[in-house]
Amino acid sequence: MTIYEPPYPGGTRAFPQPSSRTTTQIFQPTPRSWPRQNLIQTPNAPVTPRDASEPALKRQKLDDTARNLEKVIAGNIRNASTDDTPGSKGVPSIGARDDGIETGDQEAEPQVHQTPLLPLRPSRDSQTRDFRHGCALAIERAARRDAVQIKPYAPEPPAFAPRFHEGGSADFFPWTGQHPEDVLTEQTTKSGFYDKLQVSHNESTTARPSVWSSLRHKSGIPILSQLFVSALDQRQIHGTITTNTTFKPPPRVTLTDTKREAWLRDLANPSIPLRRLSRTIPHGIRGKILLDHCLSKDIPTSRAIWLAKCVGANEIRAFKRKGTGGVFTVGGEAKWIKDWTTNVEQFLDSIISICGSIEWRAKIHYGLRLASHLYSEHLLDREQYLSWLIDSLCDSDLDSLPIWLLLMQIHQQEVLQHRQRGRRLAEGILEHLENAHIPPNRELYGPVLEQITKLIKSIMHMAPACFLLPSCWNKYQDTVNSCLGHDDVYLRVCFESLSRRNTNLQRRLLRHKRYPRSTCQEKVIDILDQLYTEHNFGRIAVACLKITHDQDLLVKTCLEWAASAYRFGLFRAYATARILRIWNKHGVELQQPIFDVLHANPYPVGLRRHDVFKVLAELVSSRHLSVGRYLQWLMACGKLQGSHQPSPNGPCDTGFLLEMPLQGLPPHVLNLRNMLLSTLGISVEQESNTIYVVKSRIAEQIPDFFNNENVTCSSVMLDHDYASLSQTVKSAVGRWIRQTLILRLRARDGTSSGSEDIDLPIAGMNEVDSTLITMQQFQAIRGVYEEIGEYAFLADFLKLLSTEVHGSVLTAVADTVNHYFDVFDAIGAADDLFRSLCRHQEDISGQHLVEKGLLESLIDLGCRASNAIRDLHRLRKELSACLPKPVAAACSPISDTMVDAVQSSEPAFADEMDQMLANGTNMDEPTVGRVFGRIVAHLERSVQESDCSVARIAQLLARVRGFGTKTFDALIHKWLPTWLQSDTRPKLTVVLPPMICSKIVSLKTIINAITHSLQEGGDRDANTVLALDTLELVAEARFERMQLVDYRRHRMLSQLHRLVRTSPASLNPIIGLVFRACSAAELSIRSRAQNQIKSESIQSLLRDTLRQGKDSENENEAALGTLFLDTNTLKVIGGLLNLKQEETFTPSLSVRIIELLDATSDFNIPLAQLELKKILDSALEPTEVSTRILSDTLIKKARSTTPRIELWASLVSELSMSQATSVRERAETELLSQAVKEMTSTPRENGIAGLVSIVEAAAFSVPDTDTSPIVDRIVESLVSFAASPKLEQHQHVWSDSDPVFQYIDVLLRLLRIHQTTIQHPKFSQHTLFQLLMSLALLSIHAFRSPHPTLPNDLFDTLSLLSDCLSDDTRSRCINTLRDYHQTSDPRLRFVFGYGEIVDNEWLQIITKSASTAESKTDGTAIAMTMMQPYPLRRWEMMQDATPVATENDTSLSLTLFGARKSVL
Repeated sequence: MTIYEPPYPGGTRAFPQPSSRTTTQIFQPTPRSWPRQNLIQTPNAPVTPRDASEPALKRQKLDDTARNLEKVIAGNIRNASTDDTPGSKGVPSIGARDDGIETGDQEAEPQVHQTPLLPLRPSRDSQTRDFRHGCALAIERAARRDAVQIKPYAPEPPAFAPRFHEGGSADFFPWTGQHPEDVLTEQTTKSGFYDKLQVSHNESTTARPSVWSSLRHKSGIPILSQLFVSALDQRQIHGTITTNTTFKPPPRVTLTDTKREAWLRDLANPSIPLRRLSRTIPHGIRGKILLDHCLSKDIPTSRAIWLAKCVGANEIRAFKRKGTGGVFTVGGEAKWIKDWTTNVEQFLDSIISICGSIEWRAKIHYGLRLASHLYSEHLLDREQYLSWLIDSLCDSDLDSLPIWLLLMQIHQQEVLQHRQRGRRLAEGILEHLENAHIPPNRELYGPVLEQITKLIKSIMHMAPACFLLPSCWNKYQDTVNSCLGHDDVYLRVCFESLSRRNTNLQRRLLRHKRYPRSTCQEKVIDILDQLYTEHNFGRIAVACLKITHDQDLLVKTCLEWAASAYRFGLFRAYATARILRIWNKHGVELQQPIFDVLHANPYPVGLRRHDVFKVLAELVSSRHLSVGRYLQWLMACGKLQGSHQPSPNGPCDTGFLLEMPLQGLPPHVLNLRNMLLSTLGISVEQESNTIYVVKSRIAEQIPDFFNNENVTCSSVMLDHDYASLSQTVKSAVGRWIRQTLILRLRARDGTSSGSEDIDLPIAGMNEVDSTLITMQQFQAIRGVYEEIGEYAFLADFLKLLSTEVHGSVLTAVADTVNHYFDVFDAIGAADDLFRSLCRHQEDISGQHLVEKGLLESLIDLGCRASNAIRDLHRLRKELSACLPKPVAAACSPISDTMVDAVQSSEPAFADEMDQMLANGTNMDEPTVGRVFGRIVAHLERSVQESDCSVARIAQLLARVRGFGTKTFDALIHKWLPTWLQSDTRPKLTVVLPPMICSKIVSLKTIINAITHSLQEGGDRDANTVLALDTLELVAEARFERMQLVDYRRHRMLSQLHRLVRTSPASLNPIIGLVFRACSAAELSIRSRAQNQIKSESIQSLLRDTLRQGKDSENENEAALGTLFLDTNTLKVIGGLLNLKQEETFTPSLSVRIIELLDATSDFNIPLAQLELKKILDSALEPTEVSTRILSDTLIKKARSTTPRIELWASLVSELSMSQATSVRERAETELLSQAVKEMTSTPRENGIAGLVSIVEAAAFSVPDTDTSPIVDRIVESLVSFAASPKLEQHQHVWSDSDPVFQYIDVLLRLLRIHQTTIQHPKFSQHTLFQLLMSLALLSIHAFRSPHPTLPNDLFDTLSLLSDCLSDDTRSRCINTLRDYHQTSDPRLRFVFGYGEIVDNEWLQIITKSASTAESKTDGTAIAMTMMQPYPLRRWEMMQDATPVATENDTSLSLTLFGARKSVL
């Protein structure tokens, strides 16, 4: 596009030239880093065609000496010219040199300098040169040059001449004889020559006197109005387009290859003007060939764009010359642009594919620059180009990803403007982030990972809604969180917001049966359940605080978790007390929430009172619960009326009076407690007597430790169960035992007893045996602590012994710490005990013989303790040193002869085999098999006689495993199934525990082998006995009281816990077979199975298996669903849920469902789900009737607005597909009918939240179909809400109980549940259009502003559903929004993908036509104006389109912008 600019005097402009992308800035050339010659417009010098920005290196070089001479002469003398024709050889001319003048295609001839006509100005040049010396140098320079004139001479302004800001020199006119300065007159001689300033006297002062005379009379205002109207008319006349374009692209002609190459080389030469090249362009250069020529010949980018426009304009006009128009022409033009875009994509792909070749960096820079200019000039199909860019980035590998990231940074802003493109980019970049985070790739692709992270952060800053990816957010959430860091607060807030929004969308996407945990209480329970896998109490406490700020809910939930009958573990009470202490440090008030739990009525389902009292006793001991405030609260509540005898099922508020520890309480508090007990009719002396009797009984059992001489106790207390004692008695007894050990230590060391009071019922502590404690005494005292459950005192007891004993007692101490590691870790004593044991073992290692069992136990303990790497290294080193060393006489491999020489008799077998294994250095595979066979055969034969050698045989097998681990594991896997099916197999509890604890075989391997044997079939009774033995083995390991110390029993317990956590479904076949055995024909098997099922260990195992199974994958859930098959199952589950078991009659279905709902809590949901499933399956009514009864019961419960409705709704998630569908449709119908009633101003009903919870729990039953009557009703309701006048009443008011906000939120949640139907490819686009338009209008309505969450919910739902829009429906939505004048909202632009200005609507052409209507005054015809769209043709907006300039040779006349003409 050429700008024509008329000449102007003096080198100045009347106004600045407007900037344009296609304008050639002549007077402000682009700065270069190399020297250049400026083009100076002079009256007598012709215009040079060479580009002013051509570097000097491309021109003919002059001799260095001549160049230096020229600098010297130009800096000191001023040349004179005697001829006005430049370029005359040998004739000097007046001129001065600046940076050089370009007047043609050749270099300027060197000038011969002579004496100046006028003297030099002293201020400009203070040095003079010898004229003759200058002439001699000039002659010498001319002699060394060729005789041929290269470039005609042109005068140059001096370097020190002042210059205008446009680039011209001030007051520089070479002498020609025609300029006024060349004529000397008397005036110029006297006064000098200067420009006279034209001063207008009319504008020297204010215009008020001249204007006021016209405005002061009454016609002044009409005159001023006419003046403004005429100015507006002139602006309209000069600012409208009235003529069509006269643009013609350069014609194309067919040229030979030589001429075409020459033309392309000229195009690559910036010195050749485009005006000359635009006469004709060669035919046949198009598409990718054009781009390849531009790359190979290094054509400047602006000229390459010009060539592309010329070719494109000719190609597009070719479609119009074919004679067909309309749709075909438009479609042909669009197709050509798409093909051209494909060529550009292939061009870039070809450059990227040769990465690493010679000059690849220059080529990729050129390709990226050319493609970017084509994109910015709108010469590409932008949608296609950006889609190709995103697809290429997503499909690339990590090696080629950096170049695509570079391309994406160029077009990142355009990509993120639309949700459709931004979502695809976010998915692709997250997939690359996940691949780059794999450990092998993380180190290798570190820089790539940094670039990916940088792009992710940029997207979060610019368009975080692109990461609304509910289908895959869970997969990448942790990786994104790890790469963001914690420095940028905005990114952290944005990430948390995205996680919350994706979770809000994602929980409706769940297609499996696991009901999501939505309430704060359920989330807190899930976090507390993490204590089964890790004991990071600080992290878990802080995580619970982040969920909710309701302190009462936190304390209440934590206490219920510790005391629930549906959670297992001795550590829970201590872990709960520790978490409550952490919360108290963070400002959480504990007193009143604890009092509320004690005062609750009714108590939560499955709450155990003694566990609650245990937690409170720990808090009282640590001074975090004030006993004085509790007593005051108890008196203020009025709970002290009447008689309250101690009862296991009595109220908790008064029951804690008998359960609190009394040590350390002030006397006045103790007196107040005794008074309150007397008020309740409870004798205080009876409590003291109980403590005395228990102490006496313990002293009688362990007389040597307590030195009891005369002990008398009643016969009632001889068989007293310590577990049933009150917490007060337990605490006093535990403290007494600990203090007894302290007394024995002080008596042995000869020290006094100290200041602490010790109440002993016995005398005789003056004399203490030299042995502090024997093994029998230790086991007895440990048993007492286990019975009374005082593990905090047990930890203190072990800590005292860990530094004072050695030998077998020290090993027993280490085993005890290992066995109760979870409890001691919750108390906070595990690490301290480990370090104390390690220090003591290190101290006595040189004085006493350290047992190998002690080292093994300490190693197991160190693997679970924290910061124990150094101690573990030392212990393993000492353990290796304890192994027997081979003697010098037998330092050879173990042979078959040595194996056969081992005696098979029981007394000598173990010793001889141990001696053989100790003397051997290595063993081949056959020998390992023979040794293994001998040991196993001896095990099967000798166990029948005596089981004392099982542990010794297990140790031998562990030794054999050290000679070949893979071979031994293969042998044990082959032997185990055969041994399990053997008729002479001994009890599993005798053989397998030592093997498991010796790490010969894992418990998981045994369970898998047993399950495989049961699935193979065989004798039913034998399989039942095997299942019973297996369950007995698991139950014995499950029993947490320590039974044996002969081997590491804690190893088996830890493996069982790990098995229940990771693979709960592996136990289901065994448990199911045991349940079937409850109905077996044989009496012995049936009674044994019933006894096992009723045991506490099996029931706790069943609860944990069900709980862990609901948190696992779908295959485990399927196994749980088929676990129980008979009526015994209902009885067992009913017993776990404390349901009534009626033997005489069966209650109705509705009664059983209501009873189940009342027994459901947050801790027994898996059990309640199975119970409900079995109730429905065993119902006498048909399936449709039973499902309808369930739906009616749930909806009736929902209308009662009870807070437990969401908990009851979770039971629906375990129903079958048909049953869940029926319940969901009934609840949805109820919800939509209430929404319609709300719109018709009918009083609404309650239970909205409960009904929604029921629908969400049954969301997995939504079918993947293309139609749904429920969706149609939802769309109708949304359309009604969007057009409802009630919205105008809620523009500035919001409340939680507002029905309008509630029902809109309900409809949004229903949409998310049914989004699989809406996103179906065959879903009605008309319905989808209505739905999205309603959501769009609601999202920009003013009523949503005061609501805290509704705007984001509307936007998220709209974004999620817009992903399935077709192109036609998207265009229809955009046109509808334009009709409503709502296209300016940035959120809608992001969702629907349109720009701020659509199709150049701001530019129109005006045409005038004479109308038939006549004026009423003079009867003349009125000229009517019509406005039509005038789209800009990007392909025709080019500079130097034709060699001959016309008045309007572009699509748009630039006279609209006041542009002036300029001739190059």
